[in-house]
Amino acid sequence: MNRPGRSQAPVRGARKAWLKGVGAGLLVCALVTGCGGGDDEKAAAAVEPGPTVTVTATVTATPALLESQVDSTVASATGVAKERGYRVAAHDASDKDASPAGDWTVCFEKYGRDSVDFGAVASGAPCPKADGGPIPWPTMPGVIGRTYAAAATAVGGVTKGEISVKASYKDERVAGEHDDWKVCFQSPDAGTKVVGDRDVTLWLTKSGCPSATGTYKDKTNDPDYAPPVAADSGSGGSSSSSGGSGSSSSSTSGGGGAGTTCEIVSNAGNCYNAGQFCRNADVGSSTHAGNGRLIFCRDEGSRNRWNY
Repeated sequence: MNRPGRSQAPVRGARKAWLKGVGAGLLVCALVTGCGGGDDEKAAAAVEPGPTVTVTATVTATPALLESQVDSTVASATGVAKERGYRVAAHDASDKDASPAGDWTVCFEKYGRDSVDFGAVASGAPCPKADGGPIPWPTMPGVIGRTYAAAATAVGGVTKGEISVKASYKDERVAGEHDDWKVCFQSPDAGTKVVGDRDVTLWLTKSGCPSATGTYKDKTNDPDYAPPVAADSGSGGSSSSSGGSGSSSSSTSGGGGAGTTCEIVSNAGNCYNAGQFCRNADVGSSTHAGNGRLIFCRDEGSRNRWNY
C-alpha cells in the first residue's frame, strides 16, 4: 500500500540500479572464473583420461652412394649394387630381347630411390648410341695396296680376330719379316660388317700384285707352262741334223710333240723345265727338259719340283 503523499520513484530507480549491478557481476564472473568453481572443474577435467593417440614413423634406409658401373660386367655391377643396398635388374640394351649373362658389358644404368636397372650388351659388342638401339658393329676397312704393317693396324681397330697371311702368287712364300710386303687381296671385303672377333685373311706379295690369286710369278714354274717353240731356220741347220749332242739339241724345239725327247710331259702335253712343279706320281722319275738336259722330280717339302 502506498502511503499518501510519498513518492515511489526513488525506490524503483534504486531497484533497477541494483539489478543492473548484479547482472554485470554475473557476467564478469562467467568470463573470468566460469562462476561455479572454475578451478575445481578444470582439475576434474585434467584427472579424467582422454583418448590415446599413437604416432608411427616409417624409416626407410637410403642405399649407399653407388659409383657408375658402365663398362663393368653385369655380374660385377650387380654384386657392387647389392652390397650398397640396391635392388638390381638387368636388360638387353640393344634392339633385341635377350637375357643378359654375367659376362655382358653394362652400357646404361637407371636409378630409382633404392633400385638400379642395368642395360647391357653381349661381351665384345659395342654399346648402342641409346638404350634399346641397334648394335653399331664396325665395318672392315679397305687395306688392299697398303703394307702389311699398316693393314694389320687398321684391321686390329675393328676386330681382335686372327690375321692370317698368304702369298698372292703360288710360287712365292711369305716367311720371316713381311711388314713391308704389299696387300693384294683381303677377306672379308672392305665394308663388310664385322660381328664379334672375326678372323681376317690377307694375301701379300713382295712386289707387283697378280690379277688373281693362284697364278705364278715365274710362269715357268707352272706345271702347265709351254715354252715358246723356237723358230725354224728353214735350212734344216747342220746342228739339228748332225748326230750326238746336236740331235739332243733338236729336241728342245718342240713342246712335247714329234721331234722331242722329253719322256714325261705335263697335263697339257708340254716338256717340263727345271724349277717347275711336278706331280706326286712323278716323284723319283726323270725326263729330258725342253733344253735337252736331264731333270729329276724331287720332293722338296710343300711342293715337288723338277731340278737337275
